[in-house]
Amino acid sequence: MGREGFSTLRVLMCALLVAVHFAHVNPVKALTIFDKEFADVESLLHAKQYANADTKALLLLEQALQQQHMPADMFSSLGELLQNASRFEVSKAIFNAALERYTTEGELEKMASTLLQLATSERHLSNYNTALTYVRRAMSIAHIERNDLLKAKLNLELGIIRQQQNQIEVALEPLKQALDFFRENRMSNEMSLSLLRIGDIYSLLNQASLAHTYYQDAFDSIEGSTDPRLLGTIKTRIGALLLKTGASAQATVAIKEGLELLQVTNDVGAIAEAKMLMGRALVENGETAKGRELLMEAMRFASSSGQAKLMIDGRLALAQAYMKEQDFERALAEAKSGTIDARKSRDLRGQLSFLSLQLSAFVSLGEFKKALDIQSVIQQLREVLLDSENKSAIEGLQAEIELIRQSRTLEKLEESKQLALAQAEREKLQTTLVWSVSLAVMLLTFLVWSRYKQRRQTIILRREVRQQTLDLHKKNEELQAAYKTLEEVSLRDPLTGLYNRHYLESQLPGEIRRSQFSARQSPTTDKAKQDLLCLLIDIDHFKRVNDDYGHIAGDKVLSSFAQVLKNVFRQTDLIIRWGGEEFLVVCRQSNREELPELAERCREMVASTPFDIGLDKPIKITCSIGFSLLSPDKKDNSDVAWERTFAVIDYALYASKLSGRNGWVGVIETLDTDFKNRTPIDEKFNFTGSRIATSFNNIASIQWPDTLDNKQ
Repeated sequence: MGREGFSTLRVLMCALLVAVHFAHVNPVKALTIFDKEFADVESLLHAKQYANADTKALLLLEQALQQQHMPADMFSSLGELLQNASRFEVSKAIFNAALERYTTEGELEKMASTLLQLATSERHLSNYNTALTYVRRAMSIAHIERNDLLKAKLNLELGIIRQQQNQIEVALEPLKQALDFFRENRMSNEMSLSLLRIGDIYSLLNQASLAHTYYQDAFDSIEGSTDPRLLGTIKTRIGALLLKTGASAQATVAIKEGLELLQVTNDVGAIAEAKMLMGRALVENGETAKGRELLMEAMRFASSSGQAKLMIDGRLALAQAYMKEQDFERALAEAKSGTIDARKSRDLRGQLSFLSLQLSAFVSLGEFKKALDIQSVIQQLREVLLDSENKSAIEGLQAEIELIRQSRTLEKLEESKQLALAQAEREKLQTTLVWSVSLAVMLLTFLVWSRYKQRRQTIILRREVRQQTLDLHKKNEELQAAYKTLEEVSLRDPLTGLYNRHYLESQLPGEIRRSQFSARQSPTTDKAKQDLLCLLIDIDHFKRVNDDYGHIAGDKVLSSFAQVLKNVFRQTDLIIRWGGEEFLVVCRQSNREELPELAERCREMVASTPFDIGLDKPIKITCSIGFSLLSPDKKDNSDVAWERTFAVIDYALYASKLSGRNGWVGVIETLDTDFKNRTPIDEKFNFTGSRIATSFNNIASIQWPDTLDNKQ
């Protein structure tokens, strides 16, 4: 969880101590302690100390689980508190504990409500399939219990999930059903939220006029309300729509009003989204630096809370800001990262937006070949997106939703005419009775005909859906091919065929967290295959090859050198062309004791391999290697582990060069206790001690960079 994260081992040990301490606490005292700890979590959230709040909440959960008499409602209250503060990962653990307790107690309706809360948390984390599973389970319980209110809330959540999945035609139907129920029961806040989400769909479809109508209806339905959270959200949505239509000045005013309303709430997620929109508006108005600052602030929050959708929106806005400043390199970097994030979330529209930015950046940089490759991928994605949108279904539902929206006006008109109609009914009762019977017969005939027509339309629609499904399957296969093309363009080095730095940046954080998690989960068990090993390899005197034989010969050496590395290391290891004649290798699920053997095998294989450069005789080359455990210091957290490791292996590589080349120097591991004979690398990186390995005579023969500087 970054610098604000906490050690899983530390949390478990603390939880064990808490469990032992409270093992014999009586129920009344336990509830009092829970209330105090609950208040502490709430205070930490208000103070924006989110990492401490997460730790406190998990400890409180472990404590409560030890108290079998602790009511499940307390778990649910704690989960809602964390969810409202956008701490969705921790809230999932709390709600799961509540669900288990409710299941044991047989509380079906509370089980369904908790499943709805879990679906909301998963949706904010962009885990849409998991969220849908929770909604379906809750809907089954709601049908059994015949709880119409719960069904409406679940339909609202289902519509939001489908909307964020870009399944527009599927999203409108549950939103319409939810709106119908809330309108009939005069639940203004829920009705406003349903109108807001329908407006979001029309905004997504670029139907600005309809979207504004629904946003305004959502605002009017709660205009007298004291709920600043919903009012602020609607205001920011209106601002976003104005920004989309080019009215940046009006958009800034609307977003500012919404942000002021949200600031008085504790909804940090909505505040971050509003700041992101304000950043976009400021960039459009020319206040680029201030706008980028707000965008980065929103992205930092999205990263810490795990909200992938907000992260994608923020990265898109930041890339657009860089394009506006004509900083094409930064814009391209953000667009590439955003493409990867959108692909992970299966966000087709997001991928199209980022790929379009990549296309513009490549054209601006004069890299037209890459631009053509990107254009091909964009065209394939557009075809998939167009085929996935069932416009006929949307038009069929639009009239029904419009009727519901206008129904309140119709009800008022009906009330104003009620007295006059009653008087007319008394005067013409006899005539009306005859006409009523006739009308009933006509209505019955019409209903039978409508039912027949509806059945026919259903059969036709099923056939069309089946055909659309087959077409979509074909497009999915084309999309997979497009993904491969995109990977070749953005993640591989064209000369050697190895992965480049962008690929390493996307894979390495997960590998570091996996390795550290495995070490924490089993601190005393065999760690033979839990380590990450890192080797930095540099071709000796490569400049001479270019100077003596030409750059074409140098390129052949680099390609052959890459093949040697593939023969030395495993297929599961990450082999990266770091730049120039430098190569980086990350060995996964390995043993730190293998580092000297791996380095020597690589050195010997390179030294013994003839490199064909197109002359009568091949040439010989050697390499120098610096290596280390990743991370050398077990105290490093995941954010600084890579930076620290690269500094160590770069320093070790330099020492290998100074000591004569064609050799290796590296750190196998650091020591926890102070070591008397500390080496220059210990002094350089503030290690208490370390185990050094080298291919040279001994450690004393190593020429360290700092030592050489002192001698000079």
